Amino acid sequence: MKRAMMIGATALVVLAGAGAAAWAAMGHGPHGLRMMKHMISARVEDAEDLINATPQQRVQIEQSKEVIFKAFEARAKDRMQNHGQLIALLTADKLDQKALFTLADQRAQDIQDLAKIIVPEIQKVHDLLTPAQRQTLAAKAKEMQQKHMERGGFGGPPGE
Repeated sequence: MKRAMMIGATALVVLAGAGAAAWAAMGHGPHGLRMMKHMISARVEDAEDLINATPQQRVQIEQSKEVIFKAFEARAKDRMQNHGQLIALLTADKLDQKALFTLADQRAQDIQDLAKIIVPEIQKVHDLLTPAQRQTLAAKAKEMQQKHMERGGFGGPPGE
C-alpha cells in the first residue's frame, strides 16, 4: 500500500513540485508567477515527453495543471496580506506569540484546503497513466533526488 501511494504521488511529482514552487513565487509579484508558470510548464512537458504521453493524457495533465495554478493564484492575495502581518508582528516592540500561532494555524489550514484541490488532480493524472509511465516518472524523480543530494541538497556542497 505504501509503495502504491509512493508511486501515485511520484506520478505527478512535477505537478506537486510545480504547486509548491508556484506558491513560493506568489510573493514575488505577477512577473515572478509568470516566470514560475513557464518553468513549471516546461518541466511538465518534458515529463510528458519522457513517458510518451498520449494526446488524451496531455489534455488531462494540462487541465490538472491549470486547476492547480488557479488554486495558487486565488490564494496569492491572502498570502501577501499574511506576510505583512508577519512582518508587523516580528518588528513589534513585544512579540505576540498567540498571534504568531494564529498565523501558523491559518497557514496550516490553507495548506490543507489547497491539498483538497491538488490531491484530486493528482489522482486524475495517476489514474490516467499506465504503470510503466508511473515507473518511468518514479525513476526520473529518484534520479533527480540523487543528483540534488550529490550537490549537497539545500545546505550547499556536502561537508560544509
